[in-house]
Amino acid sequence: VKVAFELSADGAYAHSEGSSAPTEESLTLGIIEIKAENIKKWITISDEMMEETGEGFLRYVYEELAHQVAKKLSDDIVNGIEDCAYTTNQATVIGIPKVNEDPSLVAVAKAAANLSDEARNLVIIMNRLTEADFHAAFAAGNFAVDPYMGLPRLYSSALPAFSSADANATYAIVGDMDAVQINYPAGAGLKLVQDPYSLAEKDLVKIVGRVFAGQKVVAPGRLVRLTKEAGAVTT
Repeated sequence: VKVAFELSADGAYAHSEGSSAPTEESLTLGIIEIKAENIKKWITISDEMMEETGEGFLRYVYEELAHQVAKKLSDDIVNGIEDCAYTTNQATVIGIPKVNEDPSLVAVAKAAANLSDEARNLVIIMNRLTEADFHAAFAAGNFAVDPYMGLPRLYSSALPAFSSADANATYAIVGDMDAVQINYPAGAGLKLVQDPYSLAEKDLVKIVGRVFAGQKVVAPGRLVRLTKEAGAVTT
């Protein structure tokens, strides 16, 4: 799937009656290519286990496979934002700016200030351990200002905790996750294959869960990365 985005464009002009025509717009589009791949998880279960534990255990196995596949896709999205090599838009990549600010009462506000007008449903994504550092700033400010600006917080272990992150590493993401497009060429549901034949001589049943999906950031100006400040240099 190829998705076009506005790489650059000039503004509109006021045109007075009888005056020369305004300059024609100069519009440049970028193209994001989304390539799908199989995200897969599988397990083997003995015939005895399946027959003795019944439908409840089998449902648990299905849900576990679905959870792991969904988590992998979620982590891939976060990792793609975290590891973006560009802070400005390129012909084939959306650039994601960085704000180099440790957790504080204004860190999220500074990140949000760098978003475009099109960023609407803002969230904060971070490792749960990072929340303790924001809470410390909240307490140090006598709880006068909400460091999260009232924004919902989502948690992902794909991001490092602030305390263990390297200098200049991304520890939080602020923005509108509608910037990410997920393509499911074969449908969004988890596909399950239960194979009781290939390992029948071992009394094993193979269960495979997979989703065929691709994802990319396709909308500029909707996401910003918060990065850890470098420590003071001592001599």
